[in-house]
Amino acid sequence: MIHRLRAVVSIFLASVILAVGCSVSVPEKNQLSEVEKLYDQQQYKNAMNVARFNLGKDGGDLASITTVWKVQLIQGGKTIDYAQQFYFQAQEMIKKTGPELVPYMGLTLLKDPYNTVRLFALYALAEFNDSLSTDYLARVFEPDYALGLKSSDVTLEFLKSEAVQVLSGRGYEGIFDDAVELAKSSDPDIMAKAVSALGAIGGQKALPILEEISSRAHSNSETDWVGEIADSTVAKIKRGE
Repeated sequence: MIHRLRAVVSIFLASVILAVGCSVSVPEKNQLSEVEKLYDQQQYKNAMNVARFNLGKDGGDLASITTVWKVQLIQGGKTIDYAQQFYFQAQEMIKKTGPELVPYMGLTLLKDPYNTVRLFALYALAEFNDSLSTDYLARVFEPDYALGLKSSDVTLEFLKSEAVQVLSGRGYEGIFDDAVELAKSSDPDIMAKAVSALGAIGGQKALPILEEISSRAHSNSETDWVGEIADSTVAKIKRGE
């Protein structure tokens, strides 16, 4: 899978290498470009062809850059592992293309039918620590947020756990209650991410919750390591760190 991924990403790099250093502008997002309309209509082959044509004329066409990413993700695999590996391969290009990508990745996180594509968009947004990307990430926790209809192993709980890590790292306290809920997960990895988030944004308010999580986690051998993280987090808060 990783070998195939590298081949796919190398195609992407060849397609948009001209984007590096180009001056780009963000259109009003209530007006979709032709390539975005084709993608939304699930005409993925046509969308890819138009995107590549556009990039041949303007290497900084953000709608086309984003479309190439999304179509290649759809073609490559529909798993968390693939989305993460694709992101790692594209990470430097995301950074070089710049924060002008944020509106495109934000709408992808909110509306794309493929949840692996949404996960990739979340990781891309994490690269840009600004108010707009933070707003998009926080919308994952709104009551009306729902996953796309295309099945994969990306669950809403997993998507939220990734978002809570990013937002807590930015000191965004508005997801405190959401982190508490994620800490109730039966998945130890999600519990651990929630514990770390509570330690980052909760302060003294998080102490009784973390102590309860520690007690619950230590009662199960599979989650005992999460209890150790909670204990360490409690100790740091009490030391004022």
